[in-house]
Amino acid sequence: MAIVCEYCSNETSYHSSNVDAFTGKKFDIFFCNHCFIGKTNLHKDFDLTSYYPKNYYGEDGKRFNFLFEFLVLFARYLRSLFCKKLFNDNNIKLLDIGCGRGHFIYLMKKKGWSVYGSELSPTSAMSAKKKVGDNAIFVNHDLNDLKNIDINFNIITLWHVLEHVKNPKNIVNLIEKKLLDKGYLVIEVPNFDSLQRFIDKSNWILLECPRHITHFTEKSLLNFFDNKKFNIIKKSTFSIEYGLYGMLQSLLNLFVPVPNYLFSFIRNKKAIISKIPLLRNCTSMFLTIIFFIPLLFISLFFELIAVLFKKGGVIRVVIQKK
Repeated sequence: MAIVCEYCSNETSYHSSNVDAFTGKKFDIFFCNHCFIGKTNLHKDFDLTSYYPKNYYGEDGKRFNFLFEFLVLFARYLRSLFCKKLFNDNNIKLLDIGCGRGHFIYLMKKKGWSVYGSELSPTSAMSAKKKVGDNAIFVNHDLNDLKNIDINFNIITLWHVLEHVKNPKNIVNLIEKKLLDKGYLVIEVPNFDSLQRFIDKSNWILLECPRHITHFTEKSLLNFFDNKKFNIIKKSTFSIEYGLYGMLQSLLNLFVPVPNYLFSFIRNKKAIISKIPLLRNCTSMFLTIIFFIPLLFISLFFELIAVLFKKGGVIRVVIQKK
């Protein structure tokens, strides 16, 4: 049966499939060659609840071991520096949609901003409330609940959120109403047109079907924003957090029998994805240890080259409302 693009009504074509690491179920991705956007093929009433199990978030929202949790904190610090440079004063209201455990908004609060977060996961929301206060966190069952927030913001951020949304265009329209004139919208999503995805194809770590429903290229993401209402201020495919790691994982997948084994290996005990048979686990661990250092340096080189050609692992855009 033909699948029609919801944005341009042209027929889409099968692109690839991706297996969910938590359930082992396979999902197909269809791509529109007119909008340059990919969609995970899910039926209308598909329930994603079971695809966000407790071990997806980990205990108290902590998914990784101590070392990598520290690296996550460092990445949030870099995000805070990036956003702070957009403004010259501290009288700023920020809404971080999908705020997770609240590390980013906590850092912005320390800089003097008024911060708010929206989060679907009760576990992550509880952690965020401990950092910035109960009244600053909105726990939503659906992002359409954003319309009920009676505040307008100077800046709204979506860090790896829009790809999880069934109807991202509707969310963008809601955000527009909550953003003050001259306010900024910062969005970062995985880059479906990246070198990482080209190398790793259906095993690419950032496909993550079915949790990632929409798969963006730069063109498809920017198509959501009317140039009569918005100005594109910055755009980049560089990411310290997802760039180097994503490339490293893609290259490791060429040699290691268990796809994305490193991602499983660095998770903490309360966030284990699934049990791996002993022989495959030992083989994958051995090969990961052997190839880790040489591929780390190769990954850095490949990702920097990819960024030069706008093929880095993510798309980050800063958009200003006119």
